[in-house]
Amino acid sequence: MRLANLDAVRRVGIFFFYDGDGVADETVTTLLDGVQPHFERTIVVVNGALDEASRAAFEARPGTELLQRENRGFDSWAYKTAIEHIGWDAIAEIDELVLYNFTILGPVASVDAMFDDMDARDLDFWGLTVHHGAPFDPWGLLETPTLPEHIQSHWIAVRASMLQSAPFRRYWDELPPIPDYAHAVAKHEARFTHHFASFGFRWEPFVDTADLRQTTFYPLNSMPVELIRDRGCPVFKRKTLFAGIDSVIDEHATGNARELYRFLAESGRYDMGVLDRHLARSADQRDVFETMHEWRILTPSTSAMPSTVALVEASEGWEQRVEAVRGADRIVLAGAPGTLAAIEAPAGVEPIGVRTHPLEALAGAQESLAVLALADGIPAELPGLDRDDRRADALASLGLPDRLADAAAAFDDAAVGALVSAPALQRGWFGELGHEADGATARLETAATRLAIRARSSAPVVPQAGTSIVRGAVAASLGARIRDAAAELPRLSADEWARLIALAVQDEGLRPRVSITARLAEQRLSVMQHQLRGLAGAMGRGVGESYTQLLGRIG
Repeated sequence: MRLANLDAVRRVGIFFFYDGDGVADETVTTLLDGVQPHFERTIVVVNGALDEASRAAFEARPGTELLQRENRGFDSWAYKTAIEHIGWDAIAEIDELVLYNFTILGPVASVDAMFDDMDARDLDFWGLTVHHGAPFDPWGLLETPTLPEHIQSHWIAVRASMLQSAPFRRYWDELPPIPDYAHAVAKHEARFTHHFASFGFRWEPFVDTADLRQTTFYPLNSMPVELIRDRGCPVFKRKTLFAGIDSVIDEHATGNARELYRFLAESGRYDMGVLDRHLARSADQRDVFETMHEWRILTPSTSAMPSTVALVEASEGWEQRVEAVRGADRIVLAGAPGTLAAIEAPAGVEPIGVRTHPLEALAGAQESLAVLALADGIPAELPGLDRDDRRADALASLGLPDRLADAAAAFDDAAVGALVSAPALQRGWFGELGHEADGATARLETAATRLAIRARSSAPVVPQAGTSIVRGAVAASLGARIRDAAAELPRLSADEWARLIALAVQDEGLRPRVSITARLAEQRLSVMQHQLRGLAGAMGRGVGESYTQLLGRIG
């Protein structure tokens, strides 16, 4: 149907929201600010927890009603709850009902243009974007043998011709239980379009991607910049920035997430401070790092060198570490008072006694950057693992000692909180890849809680061999917390402290980067190619087999 009165469309929005911490941050208010002017009424449905500040913010929004329910049924049951709250009699008075949710962020293009375009079309329902479907049933739960092309459920608008129909009411009355994500897609998102089209209801997406059907299943994830810049898409998927490389690797090896992030930053279409804080709070550090290819290849820098303090732990090998950080403005040698008493500190090195961890010595430090040269955590007795070799590799990857200024230039990006070295691939170090999550322990959790570190990650991007460069404010804040909580902290290994440093970076709303020089990058690419060829050869050839299919076959 065509909307009867384009100057006074009675449009109601149902916004579904979920957050594991119950926090509706600025990404949510930004989205609502962009679309709510087009709604005469908005129902916000929250699944699960909601903190008081977020509740107050929702309730303060004009024309907004807040419903909170248990975290059950995903988005479809949240929509069902709101529809029942509105009531079928009231729905009969609505020109258009829009169901949308927190999985999209924006606006990053004109919402007015979108509504002007779609208001003029003769449709019964419409969406922002489509998934092109697939020639198989990914879950074995569909009503069709293949995944049909469908409007994505992050935005579905339904007009009166369908709102007032018996099939629409029956759809919600008979909505099946949705116990997991697979059912959420199979029993609602992937079903909705095909189901209502079978009754003759007409539909179209705002963003036409018909020409991309042979290129990608999922254009909004795989090609977000093109959809925003060239096709006027007003949103992007938040998950694109942390979905993992596997989300696109079977279609094409792409930098979709990094390209999206750069486009948003360079175009000014989104507040990157808001986005960075959201990612640090709500996404896993490892997922963001891998999805956005957060590597930093050191290049000669013309930036002014920031003030820098170097923290050297007074443990085995401290002399080598002192020499590696000679480019810093100030060098601190930190350790237990008894340990320091047995050391004659070199000229220009300031010895400071600490009780629990060397970072205590940086409590209150004012420098912009801190170079951390701590105990490497490498067991001396392990065969095949040369400690000096690993430490030298980590130092070189960070540009130490000669290229500290080049490494420091990475922090010109306000989102960068730490630089860590690239993981070693030689000797027995290769066997550690893929096992980054193994270091989580109960005492690490206890220490994080007592240090008021809220961030958690399945596999943090940790400093290698005890060496990293972090923002001075992060080091000073963590050092003060360690100093103040010293008596309550469990005894931790060097690896556990490295994980805490990584989490502290994320807790400040910042992200790590992995640093490597161009020379080392050339070597690593050659080594990695050789190792991948060897592994793929040992697994046996699969004709046309993708990487994830190979992993599935091995599993």
